[in-house]
Amino acid sequence: MTARGAALLLAPLALLAVSAAVAPLRWVAPALLVAAAAAIAVDGRRAPSRARLHAVRELDEPLSVGRPNPVRLRIEVDGGGRHRAVVRDEHPPDMRASVEVSRLWIPGEAGYALTPPVRGRRDFGRTVVRVEGPWGLGWRQSALGDPVPVRVDPDLSAVHSYEALARRGQLAEMGVRSLRRPGEGTEFERVRDAVPDDPLRTINWRATARSGRLMATELIPERAQPVIVCLDHGRLMGVGAGELTKLDLAINAALLLVHVALRTGDRAGLLAFDDRVTVALAPRAGRGQLRAVLDAVQPLQAGLIEADYDEALGYLSRWQRRRALLAIFTDVLDPDQGAALLRQCARLRRHHLPLVITVRDPALDDAARLRPRQAEDAYVRAVAGGLLADREASLQILRRSGVDTLDADARTLSPRLVNRYLELKRRARL
Repeated sequence: MTARGAALLLAPLALLAVSAAVAPLRWVAPALLVAAAAAIAVDGRRAPSRARLHAVRELDEPLSVGRPNPVRLRIEVDGGGRHRAVVRDEHPPDMRASVEVSRLWIPGEAGYALTPPVRGRRDFGRTVVRVEGPWGLGWRQSALGDPVPVRVDPDLSAVHSYEALARRGQLAEMGVRSLRRPGEGTEFERVRDAVPDDPLRTINWRATARSGRLMATELIPERAQPVIVCLDHGRLMGVGAGELTKLDLAINAALLLVHVALRTGDRAGLLAFDDRVTVALAPRAGRGQLRAVLDAVQPLQAGLIEADYDEALGYLSRWQRRRALLAIFTDVLDPDQGAALLRQCARLRRHHLPLVITVRDPALDDAARLRPRQAEDAYVRAVAGGLLADREASLQILRRSGVDTLDADARTLSPRLVNRYLELKRRARL
């Protein structure tokens, strides 16, 4: 019943309490109580039934992990009229919704945002609608629709933002620097009129002699080079780093890297591994390759055992013969744990350009900076500081061995990775 119906039902109960002292009310109060209950029941039956209600759920599928995804509910009623209603959508229980219960007039619409914490397939339940009767005393509840599966994919918002900003020439808003700089690159593009800012080494003296004007050769970074994302989905990548796991953050950044590489004319591939190689996607060019990489990473989940670098990177050296940029997404705890990674990266440097990419946990940084207020805080700070020191020691060993590294948190990982890739292209490191 509604609040109005509850108030109507309480009035005869008050009379029933008074009837103990006033004899004439002994028969009136029960009669009023029965009449109020009957009115509430009749009003509830006059509310639209399930057969007259229709619920339509609208959302962008697949959903993006870690992002608020808008969901719209449209409730329609056969037979006309407007009715006050309460609507609750049975979304997957592990997803956080901005609004659980909506109050509206139907026919009408309600909306909320849904944030999935993990990738994979989930199920929506039905849409539960409580409609008030015309007197506002009772309501009728109906569950509309059938359970519907939904797919949760990696977050592609960074890819969409990059594409939109690139079209407007505003990549600096995303923290990404431009690829093109005058005089940088090794691949010929064109001969043009020289400008005062052109370096002397770019002047094309033969073209100048033929045309009688000062001409310059414009070079661009070499294209059609392989860029292979090496994605570790072992135990350490299942650790949370903010709202998402390190694996999900690595996948989001890797997809942006693949998109940028394909957009600049390179070829992108994927190697995923834990204690064995699970995915090997050969590097190819073209827009369809991003979809192929997305489909390949969709089922990947962090395992229960640590990654086997000897197995995975040894396979990579046999599988990929041509020199390539190897973007190795992984995590390291201490120098002993990273010994195999160091050994394999040092061997790969003979023919490839390995770049080890690790995701920082902001909670660990906050714990290391924590000002102790009690003994437990001091212990937490000491443990966090020790873990960070061991991690930094592992990365320093890689750097001293000539292996490029990138260690960033979730907020800066994607733009810093793209900038590092573009820098390597400009410097002709590939």
